[in-house]
Amino acid sequence: MRKPYKNMPVITFDHIMLRTIKKSDYKDMFIYGKDEETTKYLSWGPFIDPIEAKFSITKIFYPRLKQGLPIGYAIVDTTKNQMIGTIDFHTKPMNRNYAEIGYVIHKDYWGQGIMTKAVKALVKIGFEHLNYDKIVVKHISQNIGSKKVILKSGFNFVKKEPYILEKRYYVISDDLLTYEMTKEQYNERKQS
Repeated sequence: MRKPYKNMPVITFDHIMLRTIKKSDYKDMFIYGKDEETTKYLSWGPFIDPIEAKFSITKIFYPRLKQGLPIGYAIVDTTKNQMIGTIDFHTKPMNRNYAEIGYVIHKDYWGQGIMTKAVKALVKIGFEHLNYDKIVVKHISQNIGSKKVILKSGFNFVKKEPYILEKRYYVISDDLLTYEMTKEQYNERKQS
């Protein structure tokens, strides 16, 4: 049986490259992962020790292959040869042909359109390389930056539900917003 998630294409745009995360990326991951503002609305972080970033790569990203998912992409600034974030399909329900996207980027790169281009590239990979029927993405309502990326990438709002995000030093009580895009919607947009 073909397993396209084991052989993910490298994607480049502007001065950015998306390539499979390597174990050696943990030092760069720690740099943005230790930042409280960068990780504020994420289910993890901030990191306190580089070992946490190493653990994240070896125990969270790499085991995804066993779940039928790609490891995940490192977002690399090719001018500095530095990993500045990740974008990935992090969840795929059993016996369902769809996956959920997650992403993070170093705050120095916010507002430059990089993440929108990365999400659009991952959507293309999801439908054309991995052959998913649907792609889902979520954010908590306070995360306006993420909302902008999701809407610019062509996702449709589906539902809102109460959500508690437990962080290391505080708890955020907010709404979790879910968006999706089907393969049909993707193909219609591609043709128009």
